[in-house]
Amino acid sequence: MPEPLKNEFNEAFVTKLGDELARKDESFNLDGFVRSTINENWEVRELKDRMRHITHMIHAHTSLDYLSQLPIVVDIAAQFSGLRGMTFPDYVEVYGLDHPKESLKALYELTKYSSSEFAIRPFILAFEKEVMKEMLQWSKDENEHVRRLASEGCRPRLPWAMALPAFKKDSSLVLPILENLKSDESLYVRKSVANNINDITKDHPEVALNLCANWYGANDHTDWIVKHGLRNMLKKGNAKALQIIGFDDKAKFEVSELQLSEKEVKMGGSFNFEFQISNLESKLAFAKVGFVVSYQKSNGSLSDKIFHVTEKEFASDDSAKFNKKLSFRDLTTRKHHPGLHKIGVLVNGKKLAEEEFELV
Repeated sequence: MPEPLKNEFNEAFVTKLGDELARKDESFNLDGFVRSTINENWEVRELKDRMRHITHMIHAHTSLDYLSQLPIVVDIAAQFSGLRGMTFPDYVEVYGLDHPKESLKALYELTKYSSSEFAIRPFILAFEKEVMKEMLQWSKDENEHVRRLASEGCRPRLPWAMALPAFKKDSSLVLPILENLKSDESLYVRKSVANNINDITKDHPEVALNLCANWYGANDHTDWIVKHGLRNMLKKGNAKALQIIGFDDKAKFEVSELQLSEKEVKMGGSFNFEFQISNLESKLAFAKVGFVVSYQKSNGSLSDKIFHVTEKEFASDDSAKFNKKLSFRDLTTRKHHPGLHKIGVLVNGKKLAEEEFELV
């Protein structure tokens, strides 16, 4: 079983962090910092609670004010990357809102070692025009971490982050940044741009579709962003999304021989299934192939989950057979329930065949 992420914030990290702060700040109370941080409540604190507690303890054990402490925080941050490194942007988020100019400069530097995507959001809420102007400049920065922050920080629906209601209401606020990043050479940045577009599809699907229609075909990097950004719309068979990336939702395909290795599956078990797709057109046709499983919920209703299989070019009257396996082992993101289930084959978003099976 993997180690819980919260254990990244452990006594060894707290001690090293305290040592570095004390080395730069003569007023810093190292012993008090470690004792107050790793206290009787430490073990029950979860990930974000541990990080925020460390932030408060840094502030509580120095005689320096925020602006005097900030250069020290930025200076030592280079020694702590990844998840642990997010402690430093968190410090800026909590104590820096009264000093936006200095804080934004710090977040610019700190994101190079971890990410300031969560910490930037209170500043957007408080100083939207000024921060978005700065982030637009960041979208042209030579450092990929800074460019990614420009996109990730203003995502309308960034998971586990402070909400940005204005950006959900008006997605045009983020579009200039995305335009600057639509051909970014960094996959790290492109993933963020695609996820930003995916966020926009949930509130303003037509805006996302029009943007992607204008982008698609520019180059391989942009095409990747479009496909990944429209991934949920493509899975659901949105006609315009399919057309943007070259799939004709009116092309005629047939699914035959949808066969399940068994019609009764034990909880935690699996089964194999196969199906054949044939092109009924007298010309070349493109197919986005997937399948949908209608899972039994605890209340007796069914919930659909769509799975991508492949994108394939079919010659006239061509066909192809597919073999897949489906597991019913419980996951952290999905619990299985006994009862009737369904599985269907999707071609360009249309369900062309379906079978039922029982989970027991």
